Amino acid sequence: MISVIHNPHAKQNRKKPERAQALAAILDGVGTLHETQSIDAVYDVARHCLKTGCKVVGVNGGDGSLQMAMTFFAEIYKESPLPSFVVMRGGTMNTVAGGLGIKGTPETILTRVVKGLKEQGPLTRMKNQVLCANGHLGFMSGAAVVVKFLDAYYDAPTQGPVQAVKLGTRIAGSALAGTDYARKMFQPERFLVEVDGQQLPETEFSILLGCTVEDISMGCRATPRAYERKGAFHFLACSLAPMQIVGQIPRLWTGREIIHPAMHYSAPAERVTVRCENGPVRWMLDGECRTDDQLDISVWDDVELLW
Repeated sequence: MISVIHNPHAKQNRKKPERAQALAAILDGVGTLHETQSIDAVYDVARHCLKTGCKVVGVNGGDGSLQMAMTFFAEIYKESPLPSFVVMRGGTMNTVAGGLGIKGTPETILTRVVKGLKEQGPLTRMKNQVLCANGHLGFMSGAAVVVKFLDAYYDAPTQGPVQAVKLGTRIAGSALAGTDYARKMFQPERFLVEVDGQQLPETEFSILLGCTVEDISMGCRATPRAYERKGAFHFLACSLAPMQIVGQIPRLWTGREIIHPAMHYSAPAERVTVRCENGPVRWMLDGECRTDDQLDISVWDDVELLW
């Protein structure tokens, strides 16, 4: 039995209202499509899956839909093992899916999984550690420039991979030209950062990022040690300036360690706490931005992904 959470409000799905019917047809006889119009509806799906013993849950939405589903299922299932999740790439960026190498449309991904479960075709199974960031489950969390980038991305007239590339190109061009745009984007912010019980001596950071995946977007392997140790994620904290980042691009895209005086920490960590001296912390998880008194990141557990 497969249950698919279909978020009709995800941008891709709004553009293709016929998608729900197509997915339901693929599931005919093997599963159920749940169109979730509200947050409470996702909880209802989780309760249904726990009651019926559903082993596979598809999430047809963006990165936010996936983190919401994992978080709500964990709340409902408590000590019971979670079902496997199918990441169906129904969002605009699909950063998590892209970083894991999941390709295709929601229809082709679901068709492939259904055939694989029937042993009629190949099926990829992968267990990946999941972060818990302030009680929310996901794969990438951080603060400083990663939040500023997302703010600029969501303020743009359109969203998607093309817009993300345009924004990255604008930042790189500004860094090379020495203009204010890149400088403001990478302006260090004051944080108190504690890693595994030890506070970092530095208090100004341009990038704070913790991941349980290597590829953070479009082939950028900024956290290549994400799989190095069970119960730990790759955490990096730096005060690199725009031109210093540009100089490290070859290393970022090939997953090599960055050796630089402004790289203050880059290694596996089990727990990170981020505080701001003058107010709350604005942070992100898998592309969704939030504001809290502080940010606590740790590894929650493994989740099995299918595609």
